[in-house]
Amino acid sequence: MELKCQNVFQQIRRREYGLKQGPRSKIEILKTLILDENYVYKEVWRTYSSKHVKTEGGRIYMENYKDCYGGYGRGNKPVHLYTLHTPQDQKIETALDASIQPETLSLPNNGERPSFYCIVGKSWLIRYDLLKGHLLEKVFLSQQSYCSFKDLSWNEPGKSIVVKSTHNVAGSLRPEESRQPNIVSIFAMFEVFPLKFVGMFEVTRSVFGKDTVDAMVSSGFLTTMHRSGMVKLHSLEHIIQQCKQFEADLYTLIPDQGELCGKLPYGLPLNIVIKEEPPVLLQVRCYQNSLEVGGCPWHYIFTPQKMRGTFHVKSLSNGQLVKNGILESKAMGLEEDKALFCADESGRILHIDSSSVSMHQLKKSESFHSELEKCFTIDLRGEEDRAPPTPSVTTTASGRHVRRISLGSMLQMDIELPNLYIHNVDYENELNLLWTNVDYSILEDKMESYVRFHDISSGETVKKIKLEQPFQESMHEESDLQVDLDTLVQTVRSFNSEFACIVYRLQSKEEEKHLQTDYDGQTVGQVRSANKRNSRQSSSSRSRRTQEPSNGGNEEIIVSNNNSCLHQSRRRVSGSTNEVTTNVRRRNSRQDSDEEWTLGSVGRSARERGVPDSCSPSPRRSGRRKTKE
Repeated sequence: MELKCQNVFQQIRRREYGLKQGPRSKIEILKTLILDENYVYKEVWRTYSSKHVKTEGGRIYMENYKDCYGGYGRGNKPVHLYTLHTPQDQKIETALDASIQPETLSLPNNGERPSFYCIVGKSWLIRYDLLKGHLLEKVFLSQQSYCSFKDLSWNEPGKSIVVKSTHNVAGSLRPEESRQPNIVSIFAMFEVFPLKFVGMFEVTRSVFGKDTVDAMVSSGFLTTMHRSGMVKLHSLEHIIQQCKQFEADLYTLIPDQGELCGKLPYGLPLNIVIKEEPPVLLQVRCYQNSLEVGGCPWHYIFTPQKMRGTFHVKSLSNGQLVKNGILESKAMGLEEDKALFCADESGRILHIDSSSVSMHQLKKSESFHSELEKCFTIDLRGEEDRAPPTPSVTTTASGRHVRRISLGSMLQMDIELPNLYIHNVDYENELNLLWTNVDYSILEDKMESYVRFHDISSGETVKKIKLEQPFQESMHEESDLQVDLDTLVQTVRSFNSEFACIVYRLQSKEEEKHLQTDYDGQTVGQVRSANKRNSRQSSSSRSRRTQEPSNGGNEEIIVSNNNSCLHQSRRRVSGSTNEVTTNVRRRNSRQDSDEEWTLGSVGRSARERGVPDSCSPSPRRSGRRKTKE
């Protein structure tokens, strides 16, 4: 049996020798570095904005998706990649990164390029080149004034997308108050790689029920939600096969209408007409229409009505409750508990409550029924979860005592509330690690945030990273974290609607020591010894001597080079001839990498020459040196 090699050097040598290597070999090398205690995530870039900051597919989008940042620039900082230009400078409502490639591809062309899909101006679907930002396609969705399209999502990741109208979101308007009381939502479906129009249809109350408040398309299902708490699942494939009236291709004439599909002024046709309710695959009455479908084989998770905080796991084939399939919360928190399937389709279920994360595994039992087995529980109450902060009490001039309660202390109003807040829990499929992002309220108006990597099989913490706080607040309105191999992207929204984005990159501690601050917190390179600098100064062959004539009068001496000038103060020179020798060192790119400078050494050499401190060069111009007069 071949032993698994954990040494990075040996793994790289094995690749050079052409020995057996799996496709995940390079990921295993990176995982070894990430979990190494000599490697840390260091902040390399930070920015603030008054508009939304989004992260998608390892890229950072600012100014409502118009400015794209990514890649690795100087100092591992993200660089500006491109700016998206929209028709008439309209706002981008939402966007989707379509970088997932199909299993088989023909020769690359514009239709199969990695794309960035955007909803612009509530009625346009625009496809940009993901790598360069070039405009590839524009599709006009609809001319109907009563609906606007703002929602763009995957139906099947990497295969098809769906655009949804939002003129009546989740029953926010009563049917009689809406301009079109019968219509709940309008859906337009497309295939990607290349972009192809599949069909458009309406979800109406006359067909799906008068109490229908919302609908969604995902994973091949049409899901409708009702006021009574009922959630119904319908087969999308059945709807397309039975209700599609005609085919319509983009930019071609629509049958019997004489208009171009996807062009002004008509847009897309309603070529799928649902006249009666399709067969119901599953209907569940649940709390707040909360329903999760996943696993292998198919199962679903829901919260029964009037049982807040409790989750039931049932089989989709027969509707039976699996063994040990009831998940209950042990404590009350600020947010609702969550139960969801892992994204790797392994049948694992994550249960997230107010202070812990539990992992469960679906397995087949002897009676051919599924069984839910608990794998581990991660208790996130650690040493950071200290005693609750005490509210400060101040005394006014009149003698009244004013008790100030911060957001951090509000967490402790109830003794059952934990002193932490779980923002994100997710699974990194490439690294095969579970990670958590938790905020701890440690003092009044002070908070600490940590990211932990956990082993997916045991839940053990294998890496812990402390995140920076961009705002002086005890809590944030929104906080999101994206983990992408050697990069962490943290986006935070404050209570005054200001956005911050911080990027962390993986680097070794030795590299961090190499870039330590030397003077006044200004980062400089590795500092050479003073003796070594003096020896280079005496042996320099690129010196220049300048001799000024003696006229017994007053002279003004200025020493300069090609880049900048060092102006001495006016000096009175009398008597015999004074010879001033200058040694101006022209630094090219190769010399710049061989030798670095500090402000202290330049200041000492300037004082030895008798030059006042006001004339000493700044740290940015510390590459010039002068010999003694």
